[in-house]
Amino acid sequence: MNSLRHFDLIFWDFDGVIKDSVEVKTDAYLSLFPNVSKEVLAKIKSHHLDYGGISRLEKIPLYLEWVGVQPTNQVVSEYLDQFANLVVQKVISSPWVPGVEQTLKQKQIHQKFVIVTGTPQTEIEEILVQLRIDSTFDRIFGAPTQKSKAIKWALQNYNIKKEDSILIGDSKTDWLAAKETGIQFLLRETDNSDFSIHYSGNKIKDFIGFI
Repeated sequence: MNSLRHFDLIFWDFDGVIKDSVEVKTDAYLSLFPNVSKEVLAKIKSHHLDYGGISRLEKIPLYLEWVGVQPTNQVVSEYLDQFANLVVQKVISSPWVPGVEQTLKQKQIHQKFVIVTGTPQTEIEEILVQLRIDSTFDRIFGAPTQKSKAIKWALQNYNIKKEDSILIGDSKTDWLAAKETGIQFLLRETDNSDFSIHYSGNKIKDFIGFI
């Protein structure tokens, strides 16, 4: 696959698809827990990379349990604030996935572009505004909206067939959302995902040369 022109509805994950920002998030999760064992840190890192599309709203309570901290609402809220402070500017300043800016600019008149990401709603909106690409997208879905629910909403509201729709993601979570909703999937390969190695469907390293 080297073209997106024949798709009427394109769903875009953000981290690892538009910005090479997965490592920023990985580092942030690990820095939240500076005093835990290497084994637990390795477990957190592995889980985060394997489930890239899952929101921090689900991950942080889980990781707190793993490090032996009771994930009360107040504690989770404090860790979420710490995480947001660590990542927003770093995500904005992280490198673009090669070729993606040009691909976004080549959006056709008939196409709808929709963001589906595990990043919290207000945060992804802020990031897209600062990157000046917010107007490229017809709809933006961040956490806590589940990707599959966002896809179903768009298919119904834009009245577009499943076979004319595709999700571009970089994780197993993204692939599962596409599979659950019956749309096509394009994997953006990254070095830090075991899923990339085993996935045998359509995949790309970057968007250079994409039409």
